[in-house]
Amino acid sequence: SASPQDFVTGNFQRLWQKVGMLLENKKFSKIDMNKYGGVINQYLDNFRNDLKHPLCPMCGKNPSDPRAEGSQYLKEVESSCALCRDQIFIGTNIVKKNRIAILTPDAKIHDKENSLLEPIFEKYQLSFLKGSLNDLAKKGRLLRYWEILRWPKKDISSEVSIKFINGYVPVYGDDDLNDDRILWGKKSEKKKLEEIDQIQIGDPKTFAHISSKALNPIDEKGRYCGLDALGILKADVDNLGLIMGWGLKGDRFTLSRLATLSRQLDLFFSCFLPDLIASKSEFQNIYTVFAGGDDLFLIGPWNRIMELAPLINERFTEYVCNNPNIHLSAGIVLSKSHVPVDTISNLVEETLEKSKKDNKNQLTVFSETVSWKYLSKLQEIKESLNKWLNKGWVTKSFLYKLNNLIEMASYEKRIIKKHKITVDDLSCFKWRAYLSYLIERNFALKEAKNERSELIDSTVEIIAGWMSELGGAMKIPLWYILYNIRGG
Repeated sequence: SASPQDFVTGNFQRLWQKVGMLLENKKFSKIDMNKYGGVINQYLDNFRNDLKHPLCPMCGKNPSDPRAEGSQYLKEVESSCALCRDQIFIGTNIVKKNRIAILTPDAKIHDKENSLLEPIFEKYQLSFLKGSLNDLAKKGRLLRYWEILRWPKKDISSEVSIKFINGYVPVYGDDDLNDDRILWGKKSEKKKLEEIDQIQIGDPKTFAHISSKALNPIDEKGRYCGLDALGILKADVDNLGLIMGWGLKGDRFTLSRLATLSRQLDLFFSCFLPDLIASKSEFQNIYTVFAGGDDLFLIGPWNRIMELAPLINERFTEYVCNNPNIHLSAGIVLSKSHVPVDTISNLVEETLEKSKKDNKNQLTVFSETVSWKYLSKLQEIKESLNKWLNKGWVTKSFLYKLNNLIEMASYEKRIIKKHKITVDDLSCFKWRAYLSYLIERNFALKEAKNERSELIDSTVEIIAGWMSELGGAMKIPLWYILYNIRGG
């Protein structure tokens, strides 16, 4: 509870802190099982054996609902509980439709397939309607009406509010009909035909198609190399509670300024970021699972995701006017397209947590955590390795052997930090000698003797410097290259 006086300048900050403490107490309190637990009354009586699946095949917990039987959203499954059918209904339409209406449960909707079977909290009906809804508004049945596409920049209707919900969704275009990457790899003919049939112009792309966009052409004969995999990126603003609670000082800590700060952060993720993805051709196969508030969750071709991550951090840093106290942490994992989203969501959440340990303001990828400030250095290393590979100075075999030495250098950095080294640990200190031997035997073999000798000396010094400074983080540019040329 609060009085009007609590919102006056100078008092509001105390109110905000009080609310924050109460919220923390609530978050860390145990669930009241006497209130929310116990037996579900008449659970078994709700099963209908005349339905195709008496038990909902989606969640495996609730009885199927006769109202959902044969719904167009269930397709060949045919049966589900009301909640699962409603989740599919929302997920299907939110990436395809332009507008969403929040209505009272008694609002009359002619198309029953365009509404929830179970209104939210028994108070809010949801429907994907279009056009003027003046009649519903006059009768008090229309509670909210939103344009949910990413920022249109023009032709903004005056009859509807804007709420950036569905972000950017890659859809099939004419180019996808002639893209052979979906047919590449070890797939059965049946699987290939299924994936071809899924290409419908204007429909959202499947994860299998998005994953195939990570492949790189080898030549004009239609051959490809690289890893056919998804990249999953999750990121959020560090120390948001601290920023909101203490970011505005003294008489500037007011409700209006706090709301403005919150909305400005949200607009970067929900408005600017989807537009950035849509405006650059190299990122247009990246799917926005969600982007808003203070965080984002993206799925796309793994190599494009890795290229997008530093750009997001760069743009966010510019957006907050290079304020050193406002920054992001992010995590990236790689996955095959058939892995369930909830599984990869848990994996990327764990990866993001690694980035938030200790210093925060970091990126974790390939199980290595590195500060954003080192990404330009890693980019230079990647370009150097690629140049040597294209010139024929190094081979894939050389790069794989280099990976083993990076592991040794990484272990060396870890044990030095412990300030206690045992005899068993000493073997990792050999990596410099192994590196000199590897380069001497394998680097620039086709170059003239005098030139090669100079190249070897400078290359040993360069790579040793990289590994001494970065340790395991050297895997990030190395693995990016190896995964991109895999099978080539």
